[in-house]
Formats: sequence, structure tokens, C-alpha cells
Amino acid sequence: MVGTSGSGKSTLLQLLMGANSDYSGSILLNDRELKEINADNLYDVMSLIGQDVFLFNDTIRNNITMFGDFPAERVSAVIRQAGLSELIAERGADYLCGENGSGLSGGERQRIAIARALLRRTPILLVDEATAALDAETAHSVSEAILHLPEVSSITVTHRLEESLLCQYDRIFVMKGGRLAEQGNFEELMERRGLFYSLYTVANS
Repeated sequence: MVGTSGSGKSTLLQLLMGANSDYSGSILLNDRELKEINADNLYDVMSLIGQDVFLFNDTIRNNITMFGDFPAERVSAVIRQAGLSELIAERGADYLCGENGSGLSGGERQRIAIARALLRRTPILLVDEATAALDAETAHSVSEAILHLPEVSSITVTHRLEESLLCQYDRIFVMKGGRLAEQGNFEELMERRGLFYSLYTVANS
């Protein structure tokens, strides 16, 4: 999902997460109205990687696992996918993050949040500008990892308009003024030369 700031992308993700049931129209999940689904059941099938990251004053490992019991190889895999390997090598998985992650940089906190969401392996993954605080190389690597998660449907909000990534999405939704302005795959939208074409051209000029 792409669009200028304030176009409604993050609001749409919040609605999908059940943050506000006072909406008009319908939001259907497997033919069931979203507001009729119990919040706990909804969170069992959805994970959100957002822009705001909450960490507690405990180890990196516990901030990733949230004290859950996961196989070591699975934890290692998400550490690698989220670009945390270097941090773990330097400070160790038992490094205390500080209150709300005060002992880490913004990018490091974001990587932990990404690893936390990947570890849950929910069938639906919502990604709201999750790589905004990362350097370009790490952001690309994390985006690739999310795109190739097996048996996961991801809905991604991004300002990083990279052709190599955009070509891999089944469908791109272009938001404007709280409404859907365009939709299609990368090739279709570029050929249309509409709003998406303008956004992509400006971003890559």
C-alpha cells in the first residue's frame, strides 16, 4: 500500500487490527464481519509491525520471544531475518535493552519489533513502515524476508518505492485522501501513468 502522508494507509491497517469498530461499510475476514470477531481470536491470526515500538527493560531475547518458549533455531532464524545478527554478536542476546529500549538505537528497536512479529508466524502480517528507521541495505533485506515468508499473507505500507521489491507484490493499492485511488501490479500501474507512476517517478528521480 502506497500514498502520500495522510492518505489513510496507517488508518486502514488500524481498522484491520480491530482498533476501531465504529466504522461504516464492511470489513470481512473469511466472510465474517471484523467487528464481530473476538479481539483475542483476531490477534491469533494477525501480527502488526508498526512504527511505534514498545520494549521493556529485559534482555534482547525476552523482548523478541515475549517470554514464550520457542525452538532456538526458530529464534535464530528471525534474528537473522530482522538484521539483528550483528547486534547479538556485539552485545549478546542477554543484553538489557533499558526502559522502553533506551539502551538501543531506533533502528535496533525496530529490528527487535520485526523479529518479534516474525516469530509469531501468524497467517496475516500487517507491516506499517516497519523499515523506515533502518538503513537502505537492511531495509531491503528485511522487506525481502517478509515477502518470502511461507504461508503468510502480508499487507505492507511503505514509502520505499523500489522496483525490485514492488514487482514482487501481488497487488499494489494506492491511497489518496482516505480513498483507494488505484490498484494493480507494478507493471499495470506504471503503464497507466497515473498517481502511482507520479509517486514512483518522484521517489526515484
